[in-house]
Amino acid sequence: MEIVQYTQDMSRKIYAFFQKVFKENSRTFEPNSKDADILNIIDNYILNGNFWCLINSKKDICGTIALRRLQNCYEIRRFFVLKKYQGCGYGTNLLNLAINFAIVNNYKILKAATMSNGYIAQHLFLKSGFYKTVRYNNSTADIFFQFEITMSSAYKFKLDYLKNKFDTSLILNPTENVPFVYDTEKTNFFSGLYVSERFKDVNDKVIFAGRNEFIDFFQYIKNEWKKELGAQDVDLKSLSGLNAHLIFFLCVLKHSDKVMILPEICGGHFATEEILKSIGAITYQMIPDNKNLCVNPEKTLQLIDKEKIDYVFVDRSEGLYYEDFSWLNNATHCYKIFDASQYISSILCNHFKNPFDMGFDMIITTLHKNYPGPQKGLLAVKANDKVWAQYLTHAKTYISNTHPKAIADSLLPLVNKDSFNIYCNTCRSCVNLLENSLIDYGVPVVKRSSELVPTQHIWILCRNKFESYQYYLKLESLGLLTNYRLLPYELGYGLRIGLNAAVLCGLKDNHIIDLAKIMSDAYYNDITPQLIKTCHRFIKRVKITA
Repeated sequence: MEIVQYTQDMSRKIYAFFQKVFKENSRTFEPNSKDADILNIIDNYILNGNFWCLINSKKDICGTIALRRLQNCYEIRRFFVLKKYQGCGYGTNLLNLAINFAIVNNYKILKAATMSNGYIAQHLFLKSGFYKTVRYNNSTADIFFQFEITMSSAYKFKLDYLKNKFDTSLILNPTENVPFVYDTEKTNFFSGLYVSERFKDVNDKVIFAGRNEFIDFFQYIKNEWKKELGAQDVDLKSLSGLNAHLIFFLCVLKHSDKVMILPEICGGHFATEEILKSIGAITYQMIPDNKNLCVNPEKTLQLIDKEKIDYVFVDRSEGLYYEDFSWLNNATHCYKIFDASQYISSILCNHFKNPFDMGFDMIITTLHKNYPGPQKGLLAVKANDKVWAQYLTHAKTYISNTHPKAIADSLLPLVNKDSFNIYCNTCRSCVNLLENSLIDYGVPVVKRSSELVPTQHIWILCRNKFESYQYYLKLESLGLLTNYRLLPYELGYGLRIGLNAAVLCGLKDNHIIDLAKIMSDAYYNDITPQLIKTCHRFIKRVKITA
């Protein structure tokens, strides 16, 4: 289904649509009198407002909504959806489009009129921020609405719309999470405070009073993280993701230092190499083994030795296996960094090997992807060496405020260790069940070896790029939000599935068969109103259990 602006070549279909929709609503269509505006939509709407049509894959019109200018406002008109397609969210999407158009074009007042038996339209108007008002025209309508567009009302409308979309969808993307599932109200007083990462004294240029107790609290948090990761020191100053990478390398790299990265073809992050080059590093790439979907250890070690690499950085955003990089212990003259953002919860729960046990010197991780925490970066080191000392010395140049509330919230999942362990175990079991169920239903999942440690990613690879993208759009139309992307190891474009956010929203083992059935139906068939309703009920059932 697609919403498009009306064009003149749609006139016949518009006429047929209104004949049908009026009949469904027990109304008389009178194109020569009260409904004459339908015969000239360009003049009556497009020139002084707009007119949109909801169309299906056959280009048949299934719904409409319009805006037209009155003397001192704009009026929503011709708001209809065929009964077959009601209850699927299409009416909400039409109304949202019209209101957003009004906001963008600086309309000040929207009005609308309905019949007393138009319960669905009334519900949608009230839900979108309209309120009942007095009669403003001489139509046969008997209930009237108004929406005054101010900064406050527009902000609330957009926020409420996104919240509703979030509540009626299920994130199946491994790089997203639903942070703050734990009670964070107690740390709200941290918001906006300016807290240094270290104690200050008379020799410092700037000191904020009353902060030493906060710094002491943060030291406690760092100590707990050190215990959890087996680290000698931990830093929580930076923001998450690429920000943490950039800050670290700005602090420690010298011009022309040699950095070996996990390339994008092996599942490395696409931006890493550009970041390193921009600050003067010379980059090298690990050698892929496309057949086994991993890095080729022998060839990569040879390249490290030949080029005298200074840093090795494994930043894996993709992977079907939790790869064992212990072979890097043979590279003794380089500093080794592992980004654990995709795996940190599994590492903390001892499902995956700790990167320090594989010979890495540093772990960098975000705390809002696999781990259900705030948008914060964490750096942990195995030893207080010269590289770490250089980072600590220079980091204050690039980071002023440590975002103290995020630091305070970072421990909450580990404070609630029992629920955190349940989350980790549920993620693992749900992913395994979904992968096997999708395979059973014939969905083209990329199969992996049972002899290796599986990650919590599932890859779906359709026959070609176009089919993968269409499947991605189908799932999105159902409210199942996946990740379309170019998969590593020259596999081609496909979908990446993960369940950590869905588990936080309530997904459990007993839901998986229903989820796999819906995904299979979407893969093999067109999206029907019945499938949309089935999926909406499924998502509601999942979120009720959260």
